[in-house]
Amino acid sequence: MFSTSTLVSLLTLVISVSAAAQKATTGKAAASTAATAAGNTGGDAQTSTTLDPKVIASGFANNGQDVPEAGQVASLTSTNNFINFCLTVPNLPITNGLQITTGSCNPAPMGIIPSSDNMPSSKFINPPNFGTIQAGVTFNIEMAIQGMQTGFFVNAKSNYFSAPQQLNAQGQIQGHSHVVIEKLDSLTQTTPLTSKNYSFFKGLNSAAANGVLTTSVDGGLAAGFYRLASINTAANHQPALVPIAQHGSLDDFVYVSVYFIFDSGRILRGMESNILSLSLKFTVTADGKPSAAAGSADASAASSSAAAATVAASSVAASSSKVTATAAASAVGGATRKVAAPPSKATTTAAVGKGATVAGQKAVSTAASSSKAAVTGKAAGASSTKNSNTGKNAQASSQKAGSQGSKSAASNTAAAKKGQGRTRRAVNRLIQA
Repeated sequence: MFSTSTLVSLLTLVISVSAAAQKATTGKAAASTAATAAGNTGGDAQTSTTLDPKVIASGFANNGQDVPEAGQVASLTSTNNFINFCLTVPNLPITNGLQITTGSCNPAPMGIIPSSDNMPSSKFINPPNFGTIQAGVTFNIEMAIQGMQTGFFVNAKSNYFSAPQQLNAQGQIQGHSHVVIEKLDSLTQTTPLTSKNYSFFKGLNSAAANGVLTTSVDGGLAAGFYRLASINTAANHQPALVPIAQHGSLDDFVYVSVYFIFDSGRILRGMESNILSLSLKFTVTADGKPSAAAGSADASAASSSAAAATVAASSVAASSSKVTATAAASAVGGATRKVAAPPSKATTTAAVGKGATVAGQKAVSTAASSSKAAVTGKAAGASSTKNSNTGKNAQASSQKAGSQGSKSAASNTAAAKKGQGRTRRAVNRLIQA
């Protein structure tokens, strides 16, 4: 039998050994956890595959409905910063730095958010809003930008959306901009555009020079109406992120019109109906030479052409603010040139070249002269009736002359209208070509 003192000693020894073993086990587990958290790389949290508790955003666990607002929906919640969020959409691939057109899930964090004093902003210098551009001619896009350090862009084919937004030492987003031009049906269009379609797109990868980014639109644009917009982004092409919901636009938009360009003039796309019915009243002949019927009225035709151009300019000015129509026609080497409306504030002019034919206008002028002759004939008939014993014969002769003059006037007026119809169809064919 053991004495009481011996039993106490043995029990104490057992307890001591057990405590030591437990302490060793706990220490080993803690060391293992620390090693795992550091990714076995000497404590580098940026290469660890374990979330550090210090960066867990506790607010992500709140769905926002503690103070509900009408129409407000509950936010998704997470207690681990959504690190495995993409597992909720197993049918989608990880974005993985690629531009996947069929959709993907991106696990990259949003990154560093600037202060409200460092939100970027841009404004186009050229082309100006509601400006006009010559079709088919190269022009420059110039855009002023502030609040962002430009010139930072990564490989869009392998690093798209693949890293968080970053700031420079001044707290500004490091990124770059883009410009995109989209065609409109009209400047008053209200239907949304299809984002996949555009007429011109360019990344502005260089740093701004004196706060201005510039690029060239080589070859210009086809005639029509367009919207020009900026897309300011962080280095990895993600939209610029700012700290507050209520803020001004980070990008700029302008709307422009592009003109048709022909040899010696321009036609404004979108105003053809006004111009064709008022300004483009000229004759197109096979050889570019005046027709025989109109050859005897050159001076009258030139005068009528100037008057018609003035009327056309007034009508176009009434329908389009600050745009003055120009009517100009000339024929060179048998090819009749087309006419167009110039940019805003231009002076309206009417010019008929040496070889130009304005048959319709000449016909109207001739018709006016014939009508005057008819009136003269009737007046002569009245005078003869009153003052001559043979007045009846004179009146009959005068009335006959007046009747012939009226017929001539009607014939010439019909010819003028017919000529104008041919002209309008010819111009339409030129525009469609």
